[in-house]
Amino acid sequence: MIVPMSRVTVLGPRRLQADAVRAVQDLGVLHVDHVRATEEGIGPQPLPDQLETQRVAIDAVRTRAESILTLLPPLETPPMPTGPYVEDLPDALQDRLQPIEREVQDLTRRLLDAEDEQEILRAYGRAIQVLAPLLEPLERSRLLEAIGFVLEARSPGALDALRAELVQATRGRVELVSRPLDERHTGAVVAFARQDADAVRAVLARAGASELRLPARVSGQPLAQAVAHLQERARSLPGEIEALRRQLMELSQRHRAEIVAIATAARDAAHRFELMAHLPQSRYAFVLHGWVPTRQVPSVRAGLRQRFGGEVLVYDEPAPVHHAEHVPVLLQNPAWLRPFELFLRIFDPPKYGTFDPTIYFAIGMPLWVGIIIGDVGYGLFLLALTLWLRSKATPGRPWRVVLGGIDFGFTLTPTVIRQSAAVLGWMTAWTFLFGIVFGEFFGDLPERLIPGFHPLFNRLESVTTYLYLSIGFGLAQVYLGLILQMVKAARHRERKEVLESVALLAGATTVFLWIATQVKVLPSALFSPVILAAAVVFLLSLILSFTLGSVLWVMESISTFGNIISYARIFAVGMASLALAVVADTIGGGFSVLVLGVLVGAVAHVMFFGLTIIGHILQPARLHWVEFFSKFKYYEDTGHPYRPFQRTGGGHA
Repeated sequence: MIVPMSRVTVLGPRRLQADAVRAVQDLGVLHVDHVRATEEGIGPQPLPDQLETQRVAIDAVRTRAESILTLLPPLETPPMPTGPYVEDLPDALQDRLQPIEREVQDLTRRLLDAEDEQEILRAYGRAIQVLAPLLEPLERSRLLEAIGFVLEARSPGALDALRAELVQATRGRVELVSRPLDERHTGAVVAFARQDADAVRAVLARAGASELRLPARVSGQPLAQAVAHLQERARSLPGEIEALRRQLMELSQRHRAEIVAIATAARDAAHRFELMAHLPQSRYAFVLHGWVPTRQVPSVRAGLRQRFGGEVLVYDEPAPVHHAEHVPVLLQNPAWLRPFELFLRIFDPPKYGTFDPTIYFAIGMPLWVGIIIGDVGYGLFLLALTLWLRSKATPGRPWRVVLGGIDFGFTLTPTVIRQSAAVLGWMTAWTFLFGIVFGEFFGDLPERLIPGFHPLFNRLESVTTYLYLSIGFGLAQVYLGLILQMVKAARHRERKEVLESVALLAGATTVFLWIATQVKVLPSALFSPVILAAAVVFLLSLILSFTLGSVLWVMESISTFGNIISYARIFAVGMASLALAVVADTIGGGFSVLVLGVLVGAVAHVMFFGLTIIGHILQPARLHWVEFFSKFKYYEDTGHPYRPFQRTGGGHA
């Protein structure tokens, strides 16, 4: 359900503005509204010099704290209250952060240098060892120069072609010697006269050769000495890197919680300054407009009165149901229903004054997934998936979605994981239930293995009934959507919208009944009276609307009938699921060796389940999002979420 909201206005003397904004942030329930910023003839004013100085200083604290946190290794630590840091002056916080920042930056710089050096040695260490004996004789020559380089091992003729191009560029004053480094790379040394250096480097660049350069640590040393030093560094670097990482982790363990608290306190203060810069105010007073859940208005009034007595006044009025574009929306549902709000969060919330469709998702979504899959064996797969997903939420930390070594690029919070597991739990229950009704356990195994077994409802034998059941769901839900739109329009006194809903109901009924009687699904006796009545209602709606747009309702009525028939996808996807399961059983049953047949059949079932499960869930979701939601114009009547002005961390001043 959509929580009733009230418009709240906080009015007080300007000298209390900063304290009042902090009090509102501490209460954490007021959604600040900037829309009414200049309605009273007063508008935002620049912050006084003293507050502007504080804002700049606290912003510097926030930047420094957040930069330190980006360098420290992530670590789960109990949150520290921000209260001890709220009253501290920015200079004191800077003094606390400065030595930590210096130590963190020093360790991070040393770690990055060591990792870069290790990477260079990994890439070129072998090449340096192989090519050093070839380069060493020419390193002190005044007339000749030598360059070592690495090439990707390609066709055998690639190196010969490079040699020919070098000979041509230098008029034969060149020598090329190569050595294999590994399966993918070849190391080579080219010796040439110093006056040909530019021509040689141009040829190597065109060939994609990576010139071999010694790390800065050993540049200028004799090659033999440099190679020995690099070999020693290759042995010592892993331990050095591990020690630096351990020191950074110890630093994070000592200071991270405190720095998070400082960053949070600074961020909250920055948000307060940002709000004050946008508040309508005069020379002597300020005004703060916002929205609060109606049930929490008394606590806002009591909290501000306790803090400021009668100096800060609070006025409230119920949020308007009509023209509620600016009213934020807060959904509040029972615990069992709340997980299904996930399917609405990918869109804007419903507009205030309309209704929350979560309950319809909670009823239809798992029911149809159960009807589509309808297999006790696949229900076991869903149960395993549910328990596995629930285990990801047990540690209480976000989960980076990485499956099979593939990083999907997003992170799920523990709340989202728990809610997803709850939704899967409902789908699992319905899958088990319909699996029992359909008598299916990994397809038709019960009929194959149990003599005389007969399911309560056999989908293969009752295909027509299964199809009619699916379309019946569509008929019920599309009609429900149109009725909801009619009720919403009547509530908002929108005559045309009411007539449109009536016209679409009558028009879709006319088309549906006519087709149903023609294909003998319904008795022909219904043709004349019922269809005639529906057609009359449809025509009357068109006439009463008095709008040119009503002509399009004829086409929309046919489209509405199409929306109803679209629910046949429940039947189609369900039959496909059963067919694949039967195919898996048939494949497994084709082996004379029982163990081999069971193994092959199990692999086929797992593969088919993995390939189709996303579609089995998305198809019912699509029916809600497209066929159902469009009937009560959900996407035309959306609002914006309730986001109260509150602290971002624990603890109050």
